[in-house]
Amino acid sequence: SDTANMALAFIAKNIAPLVGACLGEAYLARSFGKLVEPTMLQVPKLYGGVVLVNAVGTSFLLIYLSTKVGQARAKFIEKAKKDGDADAEARYAYPKMFAEGFSDTARQFNCIQRGHQHALETYPSFIVLSLVGGLRFPVVTMLGGLVWMIARVKWAQGYATGNPSERYSSPWGKHIWTSIFVQVITATASAAGLLGLF
Repeated sequence: SDTANMALAFIAKNIAPLVGACLGEAYLARSFGKLVEPTMLQVPKLYGGVVLVNAVGTSFLLIYLSTKVGQARAKFIEKAKKDGDADAEARYAYPKMFAEGFSDTARQFNCIQRGHQHALETYPSFIVLSLVGGLRFPVVTMLGGLVWMIARVKWAQGYATGNPSERYSSPWGKHIWTSIFVQVITATASAAGLLGLF
């Protein structure tokens, strides 16, 4: 009896809202058929460029940034050992993402790591927006991808100085945001086009 009650409670809590949502969508389809009718989605040939630049090219960029972190780990373990840090291996080795402590070497390593980590944090939205935006605006989307890659390298190089404010020292640094905004615009316009708004 308790099992049956738990099953009913689960269905009421989880399944019933989904059924309700499906019934609601079916009602909207009958009432506003034009909004849910299939569209003929044609992918432009230049979309291949979006895949090459914004998906493949940026993946290689992330690999490049990760190699910088790996090199920094080895470099700062050795430097910390030379400086007499008995915990150098534990401080910089995997699985630690960031080095603990307030030494100059820990700060410098953390800045290099942060250059890579920040790219990873913004990458999911960048790539999804690129793949959607490129459906209707492949050239603008690709250009935004090229800007993102250049800006990411310059931003990470500035951060790697050990002074976080240097991440914007290159005029390219701020364009990590410009390039993401480009992807937001192209994805929004692509979605609006699919909805038949223009």
